[in-house]
Amino acid sequence: MRLLIIHGPDELARELQRTAEQNSSFKLLVAGRTNPLSDNVGNAVFQFLPCRCKFDLPTIRQLRNAIHEFSPDVVHAFEPRSLAQTVLATMGMRRKPKIVSFYGITRPPSWRDPSNWFTYLSRYVALHACESDAVKAALLEAGIRENLCHVIYNCVSVPDPTLSREEIRRKLNVPVDAFVVGTVATIRPVKGIDILLRAMMECNGIPNLYAVMVGNLEDPEVERLRKDERIRDRVRWLGYVQNGSSFMPAMDLFVMPSRKEGLCRALLEAMGQVVCPVVSDAGGMKEIVRDKIDGVVFPSEDHQALASAIQDLRDSPELVAMYGKSAHDRVNTMCAPSVVRERVIRLYEMALSA
Repeated sequence: MRLLIIHGPDELARELQRTAEQNSSFKLLVAGRTNPLSDNVGNAVFQFLPCRCKFDLPTIRQLRNAIHEFSPDVVHAFEPRSLAQTVLATMGMRRKPKIVSFYGITRPPSWRDPSNWFTYLSRYVALHACESDAVKAALLEAGIRENLCHVIYNCVSVPDPTLSREEIRRKLNVPVDAFVVGTVATIRPVKGIDILLRAMMECNGIPNLYAVMVGNLEDPEVERLRKDERIRDRVRWLGYVQNGSSFMPAMDLFVMPSRKEGLCRALLEAMGQVVCPVVSDAGGMKEIVRDKIDGVVFPSEDHQALASAIQDLRDSPELVAMYGKSAHDRVNTMCAPSVVRERVIRLYEMALSA
């Protein structure tokens, strides 16, 4: 098999490189903004490919040349822009590769948007990799046939922490013995961080309770609530951090109260670091976090239910530890790079046999 992946996860690219090293018939070309490969020789090579917009002619021309030279059997495009560029770059080719997409949101692609005719609604896309069952349902709602949509959860690999739990808490000016809830996200209204802040207000009577928020703040309601005197001294705002997951070891609970969610990558990273997850029932999160097994799932928009979950877990450290361990085992079973590699290779084989 000759495979071209475009703007895919670094962890998956490295796993596919291992396949290329072990199997001489497997050839890999990785195209993206930065090189994720451990080297650039043998059966796996990297090529720089920008991704400015869906209809960027220089990039489409560069991609068309790469496809002509490499002759891939399958092209897996992980972003809407790179998918459109792939569809346009392969038009008119006598020998077209099979095109595979990646879809990661729960909003159905609309036929009213002409750009979707060159991406997820294009007849030239052979198969769709869906980030969760909730994402798959969105494609089905758009009229895409079910046999073309296949769920493959995102892959994560968790590096060893550089600082201990206590060191991170001291760095954040959080008491070492505090009970810490936290989240890592671009803080937009859809992420529901206002719901978490309201839950923190409900928990105002819990002593030594702190929150850590990592990510750009782009929600006016959260900006207003963060100044409330009931919580302002107990919430640490870090803004954008390049490696936000490095703060997760300081958390007792990772909370993701999203209103809509395909499947949150930060949630998978927290589970991989043995942090107990507390998530809303939006989208695909409840597929990964089984309620009362791997963590707690609460009704979306219900800040009182979230407050109750925080209170109950604050009073049950054994439960927090048990959920954290179960979450770690589950994400390793479903989202480890080696697991995802085997699933995408089977998907590519299905595309070739279709």
